[in-house]
Amino acid sequence: MKKIASIALILFAAITANAQQNFQSFPDREFNSDFLHITGFLIGLFLFTSFFLSIIRLFLESRMKNKMIDKGVSETVVEQFLQPTNRDSKGVAMKWFIISGCIGLGLAAINLSLPIGIHSVAIMAFSVALGFLGYYFYMKKTGK
Repeated sequence: MKKIASIALILFAAITANAQQNFQSFPDREFNSDFLHITGFLIGLFLFTSFFLSIIRLFLESRMKNKMIDKGVSETVVEQFLQPTNRDSKGVAMKWFIISGCIGLGLAAINLSLPIGIHSVAIMAFSVALGFLGYYFYMKKTGK
């Protein structure tokens, strides 16, 4: 695994060192500005809504647990609800790594096939689908 990471790092450094100084992936400055503003807004909206939804979830779980205790539900059921949920952090990390990597490859393929058009959407759709397929095979291999 260390060899793969080292090779990838060396290749990335070589590609970065070979980059041309006058290269512009998007020569339209207005598009760049709009793209950055929209992306920033969407990321901010996602962070705000996910924070808001997690606060609501915690509040509702707390209310449910308190009502269960007040109603006199059996101890085993209360213990099951009071235990924190175990999440497969390795699986979640691998899912996002695989999907993000395929999205990056899709963006690189789009950059190689300029100008941007409807084929760019098809490339991104296939790259995201490839990422989910890779995650499916990873989960199948690990037996989860």
